[in-house]
Amino acid sequence: MPFARRTAALALAAALGGLAAPASPADAAPRPGPETPSVLLLTVDDGAGVRATVLTCGPTGGLHPDPITACRLVARVDGDLDALDVDGAPCTSQYAPVVARAVGFWQDRPVSYTRTFANPCLMQRTTATLFTF
Repeated sequence: MPFARRTAALALAAALGGLAAPASPADAAPRPGPETPSVLLLTVDDGAGVRATVLTCGPTGGLHPDPITACRLVARVDGDLDALDVDGAPCTSQYAPVVARAVGFWQDRPVSYTRTFANPCLMQRTTATLFTF
């Protein structure tokens, strides 16, 4: 099974699992992020290995270490991760490529994002905490 199809299936399974959880009074409070449940499988490949996490928004959660900030970042660009450009500060010209990927669904629209950054600093400058896990 191709990587994109497999990760989309995992992300969908995670989202559906979160929808089956019973609502509690704490869940009734307004939350940042989309109205429609959204889920993204995020991976970072730095050449030494691949790290992965799941981000769910609406309700905010998943395995991401900072889901509230990450959901706000994605909501700000309405799921178009190519539009992220958080911090224009300079980075060193060190070449240590990292590949950031996101697949899943945002507000019922498919998301498929892959971008190779020259180094981790450039990835963080562009995507803030979205791929920091």
